Amino acid sequence: MCNAEDKKFYKSESWQLFFKTMIRVLIICAVFCVFYGAYFMAEQTFSNPAYDVKRHQKITITVTSSDSEEDIAEQLKEKELIYGTYRFRIRKYFSKYKDRSFIPGEYEFTQAQGMDDIMGTLCGDHDVKETMQ
Repeated sequence: MCNAEDKKFYKSESWQLFFKTMIRVLIICAVFCVFYGAYFMAEQTFSNPAYDVKRHQKITITVTSSDSEEDIAEQLKEKELIYGTYRFRIRKYFSKYKDRSFIPGEYEFTQAQGMDDIMGTLCGDHDVKETMQ
């Protein structure tokens, strides 16, 4: 018998080269997906988009001293002022308002305001200008 006949197809050098190449391609795709996901998440979290730039109708939000950051974010999301509660909370954590709490009171916002303006107003920073994109 010939040596070539004894070799199994899956043990051949060309087959092993094919598998090594496919594994490397999959690793490259996985790395690309991780970086793309991180970029997409960061872009969505740290951009300052308004919920709806064209709507300037006043929406009232009431903040009490017993409300948690999560409760306030949920109220903002329900009234369609922000896109997501986690985005708002992450953005607050990485902003200059990280160590500041929301001041109880009644606030009026529009959907044309960005998260920075809303967060600044809730934290008592009245110098924040309305950001429209």
